[in-house]
Order: sequence, then structure tokens, then C-alpha cells
Amino acid sequence: MRLEGGINFRDLGGYETFDGRKVRKGFFFRSGSLSRLTPQDCEYLKAFSIQHIVDYRDQHEAEKDRDVLWEGVQYECCPANPSSHATTADHKDFFTSESLEALPTDYMESLYRQLPFGNVAYQKLFHKVESLNDGALVQHCAVGKDRTGVGSALLLLSLGVPQQTVLHDYLITEQTLLPFKLKILATIEPRISAKAKERFEYMMSAQEDFLQTALQEITSRYGSYDAFFEREYALTAVERDQWKSRFLE
Repeated sequence: MRLEGGINFRDLGGYETFDGRKVRKGFFFRSGSLSRLTPQDCEYLKAFSIQHIVDYRDQHEAEKDRDVLWEGVQYECCPANPSSHATTADHKDFFTSESLEALPTDYMESLYRQLPFGNVAYQKLFHKVESLNDGALVQHCAVGKDRTGVGSALLLLSLGVPQQTVLHDYLITEQTLLPFKLKILATIEPRISAKAKERFEYMMSAQEDFLQTALQEITSRYGSYDAFFEREYALTAVERDQWKSRFLE
């Protein structure tokens, strides 16, 4: 979506499901931080009757980079990071050679392996989906890639969107996030090492292996998405069929 101050803001509608229906547009959106939205952006977004903003950032992230809100929307900060990946600094402090070089080689894979499980933030996401009437919902994190990437994947899977399509949606972020990524890199590149730049590229990329790690862990633990949704999020097949009648066309 062409927002002046948006980061990776897009509609999850239009994807085809296993039964040939499509996710309705204008109900579910994914994004990065909303702190840079302009007054014109807010006026534009009002037309979508967005009821809920689910912010997956840690509390201090959200406070340092506050979302711009508009009339009629309800905001909730729902941290999604596992404790092992909780943020301890904002981006300005984190993007140093010392911090980037210290990233474990499997940092992203480890994050994705943990995100789908015991996650209160995604429990709240599904609770808000259940309560949606005619309005819409935005889920977001800092750049709309990892925490939002997994949340969006789970939502699409719960609606019957095939795994390959879910991976396709995730990989779109590699292009839609690029302008913001290049802005950050232009700022930090003069003062970081070559190794730190390599780690930055790794951390800021949307690689198929990242999301595959999460999906493979789900099927490894539960055998199927149906069992996963029912046991992790108390979403039965009957409840998901009811969602499909509301959010598919």
C-alpha cells in the first residue's frame, strides 16, 4: 500500500485457499512500525475501518518509536519475542559493529523455531480476529518481517491458505522492506565493519529458510496444522470453518 510513511504495509487479502475461495481484502493487514505515518496516511487508513492494531514489539521498542494512531482504532502492545530474543536496545544502539558481530550464526533460525509456540501475542491476535465484525486488523512489529511474518503466516494457514502461498507472501517482504533497509544501511555503513554489514544483511533479510524453520517445527511437534491450532491456540476445525465463512469469498 502506497503510504507516505508506511514500512512494508500491505493487505493479506486475495490469496487463494485449498477450497478455491480467496481471503477477503480489507480485513487483515501486516506492517512495520506505524510511527512514521503522515496525516494523509491516517486519513487514507480511516477508510478501511481498522478496529485493532496489534503491536508485536517489546514494550520499550514501542515506547521509543510510538505508533501514530487515528480516530476509531484500538491499540495494544503484545510483545511476541521469546525471552531469548527480547530486545535490549533500540535500533540506533543495536546497529553497531560490536552488537552485530556478536549475533549467533543461527540467530534468525532460533527465533523462528520458537515464535509459534506458547506465544501470548499470537493468542491475542486470534482472539481479536474472533471479535472482528465489519472492521479490520493490523499486525506489526518493527519492520514487519519476523514477528509479523510468523503472525501473518499463522493467520493465513488458519484460513486454509496453502503453505507455498504463505511462503510467497513472506518472501514479498524482501522487496517491500528494501527502501527502509537501504536507509538504515546508508546511515550505519560508514561506521561498521565488513563482518557487521554481513550480519546486518542476514538479520534484515527475509529468507525462505527462516519461515520454513518455523513451519517445519510446527509439523515436527504436532504432525499437522489442524492439531497445532487446536492445541496451541484452542482453535478447533469448527471455529476455523466459521472464520472461513466470514473472511473468505
